[in-house]
Amino acid sequence: MKTLNLPTPTRWLLILALLLGLSAGCNGGGSHSNATTDASDDTTALEPDSGSPDSADTTIADSADALGTSTEGDATDMTDQNVEYDLGDPVTPQVGRNDHTLLLEGQSRDFIVYLSSKAQTNGNAPVVFMFHGSSQDGQTFYDESHWRETADREGLIVVFPTALIYCYYEDDNNNGVFGDPGERRLGTKWNHGKLGNPAVMPLCNESQLATLTPGNRAKADHPVVDDVAFSRAMIAFLDANYSIDAKRVYATGFSNGAGFTARLALEASDVFAATHSQAGNLALPPHPTSRPTSRILSVGEKDDRFVEPLGVSALPLEESLLTDLPWFQIPIGAELTMLQLSDSYVYDERFIGGKKVIRYTFSTSTVGASNQFMFIVIEGLYHQYPNGTNHPVVAADYLWEFFKPYSLP
Repeated sequence: MKTLNLPTPTRWLLILALLLGLSAGCNGGGSHSNATTDASDDTTALEPDSGSPDSADTTIADSADALGTSTEGDATDMTDQNVEYDLGDPVTPQVGRNDHTLLLEGQSRDFIVYLSSKAQTNGNAPVVFMFHGSSQDGQTFYDESHWRETADREGLIVVFPTALIYCYYEDDNNNGVFGDPGERRLGTKWNHGKLGNPAVMPLCNESQLATLTPGNRAKADHPVVDDVAFSRAMIAFLDANYSIDAKRVYATGFSNGAGFTARLALEASDVFAATHSQAGNLALPPHPTSRPTSRILSVGEKDDRFVEPLGVSALPLEESLLTDLPWFQIPIGAELTMLQLSDSYVYDERFIGGKKVIRYTFSTSTVGASNQFMFIVIEGLYHQYPNGTNHPVVAADYLWEFFKPYSLP
């Protein structure tokens, strides 16, 4: 077992201050596949905003979500476990696709539930939540994530929620001004911790909203909502209407959804047994969770949200990665703080689908728990959620092997 000798939290702030310039180059959305790539595609079917000064950029995906554990202008903790919701009338689930809507904070929240035949027959089924990236939706990952196939084989229930649409800004060039050409976004977004924070990701004001088409304004003109409360409400709905094992609920997310699943690990470890983030990390200041949980943070060797701002063509697929590119010690350090793990790790390499995968496994608890954290880099993967079609690795398959031993007390 080796030790990373991570910086103290105070030194993380100093290191991050030196690296803040990295985020400027982080908004490339280049698509490298036909599936589950967080790009500038308009997956929310928004109307074109004719007359808007930056209408061509209305559905650009994440800019710097894949980089930067937020330490400047930290968002207020909006999580409220007492947000009221109505589960509605009982439903009778059918094998296959089931579409549901809950009303929370005055907003209709949509999600797809996939009930596998084995889950229906066996009952007491484990549940996996799949959170999409910016400007995407649950339908995209229902179609392309490969979680339905894994659910059929393993007897799972899989949930594909859709985030609300927002009009917001990101300071892509780090000049301290929100509103430069191309910096406005209009699309779905999970409240991962930065959204609505006037210092890092402000919402559009009334005059800016007025430039949108009436249809788009109707979708985007609302406050930031509590998506952690939405996640809790979905679990309550499933518990009331499906036969689930409430101790075996898991979450995986991509890009902005990855940052949100990190938030779930931080703020909802009482209901999620284990979580995973692909191509996005914690965007809130870390603190020890109420229950030490297990997590994976995975990135692609060629993910442009990382390699371009770090000034490399690809991430090193060798143990020296964390010393060659010390920025990665920041999100890893945040994870270890959150999960109450020491910086001792075991490094290994393996091949999945013919692609090299390197892993750092941290499993030495500072509080006597039995949780672990893995940091994984996947050869040849761009800014994608690997599904066997866009890349030989199938995230759903290796993640289920990671998730399934874990359950709540």
